[in-house]
Amino acid sequence: MHGEEMSGYYIAIDGGSTRSKGLIAHEDLRVLHRASAGCANYHLVGLEGAEKTLLTLIESLCSAAGVSSKEIEGFCFALSGVSRPRDIRNIEEMLRRHLLHRKSTIISDAEAAFLGGTSKEAGLAVISGTGSVVFGKNKAGKTKKVSGHGHLIEDPGSGYDIGIRALRAMIAASEGRGERTRLSKRVLDALSLKEEDDIVPWLYSLDDPKVTIARLAPTVIAASEERDRIAEEILRSASEELADSAVFTATYLGLTDESFDVVLTGGVFLNNPAYFHLMQSILSERMPYANPMRPENDPAYGALVALLGRPASSRTDDAEDHSATRDNSGSAL
Repeated sequence: MHGEEMSGYYIAIDGGSTRSKGLIAHEDLRVLHRASAGCANYHLVGLEGAEKTLLTLIESLCSAAGVSSKEIEGFCFALSGVSRPRDIRNIEEMLRRHLLHRKSTIISDAEAAFLGGTSKEAGLAVISGTGSVVFGKNKAGKTKKVSGHGHLIEDPGSGYDIGIRALRAMIAASEGRGERTRLSKRVLDALSLKEEDDIVPWLYSLDDPKVTIARLAPTVIAASEERDRIAEEILRSASEELADSAVFTATYLGLTDESFDVVLTGGVFLNNPAYFHLMQSILSERMPYANPMRPENDPAYGALVALLGRPASSRTDDAEDHSATRDNSGSAL
C-alpha cells in the first residue's frame, strides 16, 4: 500500500452544488490523497447524477491509495441540499444499493464547513458560494441551520443573490426606474451582450441559470471596488441579509456573552477579498464577541473530523497545505 503503515482507510467527501471534493485518510487524520468531481446536490442533478459523482470520487480515491472500496472502514458524505430527514433517507437508499450504508455517516455540507473551519467546539459557519447558508453550534452540542433553501426561496448574500440583484438593477435602469452606472457595461461585457434588452432572452436560454448568474458576483464586487454606487448598494444589502441570518443563529444558540469563531467560507468569500472584508466588518459591528475568520481547513477535512471524532486542531501537514484560503476549483464562486 505504497509503504504506508496500516491504520485503516477512511473517505470523506464534501459534495457541493458546483464542485465536489473528497479525501482518503488514515484513522490518525493523515490525509493520503485528494480528488474532485462535479455536482453532488441531488436536487440539481438528480439521485443518479449525485450517485455518479460520489462513486467517481470513491473510485478515484481508492485507486490513488491502492485499495478497494471494501477496505474502506468508514465514509462521511457531507452533502449540499441534504439536511431534512427525507433527504437523508434518499441518500441512504442510494448508498444501500452499493452496500455502503452500514459504514456511512451523512451530514450537511454546512456542518462540514464548520468542523473544518474551526477547532473550537462552538461558533458559526457563514457560507457564500453559488448559494448561501449559516450553520451554528454551541458548547452544549445544540446546532442550528438557517437559510440554504435554494435560490427559488432565498439564498441571501450568495453569488446568485448578488448576480440577480445586478441584473434587476440593470433592467430597472434601462426602463428609467433606476440609476444607470458603470456596472451595466461591466456586466454586459462579462456576458458578451450588447445592451440591456438582450438580458431577458439570454437569461431564459440558460440551461443552468443559478450557476451562470452566480458567476456575475466577481464582476459586481469589482465594480464596487471602483466605487460604483449601485454595486456598493447591492453588496451592502446582500451581505446585511446574510448577516441577519448569522446574528439570528448566534442568538438562538446563546452565543452572545463570550468569544466565538465565525468561519466565512465558500467561493464568493474566499476568492473575493473585498466581499470577505465587508462581511467581516458587518459581523464584527453587529456581534462584538464574534471572530470572523477564514477557515483553518476545508469542508472535506471537516467531514473527516465528523467521521473520526477528532478535533480540527489535530492538523497534519496535508491539512495545512489544503487550508481553505481559496476555492481550489479555481472558480470565483
